[in-house]
Amino acid sequence: MRLRIAVATCGLLCISGLIFLMCERNRYNVVSYSELLTIREKLKALTPQEKQDLAFFIDEVISFDYYPYTLVGYKPMSISNVIVEDTEDLLTFWREAFKRPRNQALRRGYLTWKKYQSLFPRKKHLLVDYSFLGKGRIEIALLCPKLCKATIQEHLNDFREILGKPCTSEEVFWILTHPEHNDFYTIINHTRLVGILLGFGRNNASLYEQYRGGTSRSVTGHQLQEQDPLHMFSNEWPWPGAKLSPNFACDPATEETQQLKKHYKKASKIVHWTYFLRNNLEVTLALLVQD
Repeated sequence: MRLRIAVATCGLLCISGLIFLMCERNRYNVVSYSELLTIREKLKALTPQEKQDLAFFIDEVISFDYYPYTLVGYKPMSISNVIVEDTEDLLTFWREAFKRPRNQALRRGYLTWKKYQSLFPRKKHLLVDYSFLGKGRIEIALLCPKLCKATIQEHLNDFREILGKPCTSEEVFWILTHPEHNDFYTIINHTRLVGILLGFGRNNASLYEQYRGGTSRSVTGHQLQEQDPLHMFSNEWPWPGAKLSPNFACDPATEETQQLKKHYKKASKIVHWTYFLRNNLEVTLALLVQD
């Protein structure tokens, strides 16, 4: 009798757990099964090796860390960099790193993406790649245009100050999406502006600018003070989990950071349940091509 009761109890708990998972998935998931099937059909155009390389590239660069928050429309922009070729201007460290299997796989995945990206036309998102950290390295920026424009408009005075002209938010966004523009690197190399665009908040972006001891992202040295008020990878930061911790700084006491915590806490649930027990490549590509 006791065994039957225990089995029945376990069965009820399992059923309850499944119902909970289904409810949470339906509540927060933003990718339908039909969208996944459409992506699955398109992926048939790739060879098995190309699909494997693309999956590794998507996993390493876009499916994790900051990108999903942009994909679900809660973060204006995300950026990452990869080594795509071995050139003489690369530092010895990076040239050695480029030879490692991981970076070779990343390079193959990037080239596969460039070859087949027309199969996955973006409507709600933009992907912009550009040379920044040397000819052999590129940065890949994922932008949510609607949120990006709203963020630029909110902090337009900062962009006008750095650019040195009375531009509109539309003009700034145009520059941000066209690396060939003369002012593109003025924006993308500026610590405060990029911090704002990455969704860290203006105050936190300004603090990080002070922390680095300069306005340029190219500068690697930090200007640490005896009583540094900044929290790096702090538990107070809104991103949950080690993988989503930003390499940035924040002031946990401000209203700005408290609002960001609430904002990204909601986004984290959408990201989690959209990717839960699914193929990362298919989900990411489905998010990229959504209307």
